[in-house]
Amino acid sequence: MNFIEKVVETIKNPKSMMKNIAEQPMIEEAVMIVGVMAILGALGAYIQSYTFIINFENMPPSMQSVIPVTGVIFALIGPFLMWLIVAGILNFISMILSGEGKFYPQMMTVVGYSMIPLIFSGLISIIFLLMIEPTTITISATNPAALKEISNNPYLIGSSIFGTIMQVWASVILFFGVQSAHRLTPIKSATVAGIPLAINIISLVWSLRSIGII
Repeated sequence: MNFIEKVVETIKNPKSMMKNIAEQPMIEEAVMIVGVMAILGALGAYIQSYTFIINFENMPPSMQSVIPVTGVIFALIGPFLMWLIVAGILNFISMILSGEGKFYPQMMTVVGYSMIPLIFSGLISIIFLLMIEPTTITISATNPAALKEISNNPYLIGSSIFGTIMQVWASVILFFGVQSAHRLTPIKSATVAGIPLAINIISLVWSLRSIGII
């Protein structure tokens, strides 16, 4: 079974596919999945830098021009850092719960494959960004909260909600992966797989509360 077939089968039948991946982990495949996420994230950051043009009062133009580049760089690096950190934390917790798997290559590959739904989240985010009219936001001493204009945008709110829905799907894939890699009980596997989802939901609720929606 080639890489594309594995991705399709993970979407169609995550239980059996994640069992296969846990038994025969191929870290390079996980790298490709995270790499696609990184490329989409960088593209989204680039589009966002021209959708929301942020000007800082009294900041030299040369410094302001660095902001979009920095955003793209962080968007490229971020998914790889997130992958390593999440895999490490979840593997540690699984071991505490009497798991039998290994961080490398098992858990890293399992976590990488569980990020497949987040690729769809990245695509939707880009589509929503392309639907937003370009806006210039000036941050100054008299208007320090100007960035709230970005978080109040309905397209970005919709993108965040869709991202949380995709995280639910990712957690289902991760559940089967953790269960197969660490040979944990369903309850213990759900506990481990639910950690990223819980963090995502808390972040979304906090964001919605900060802009007064809930």
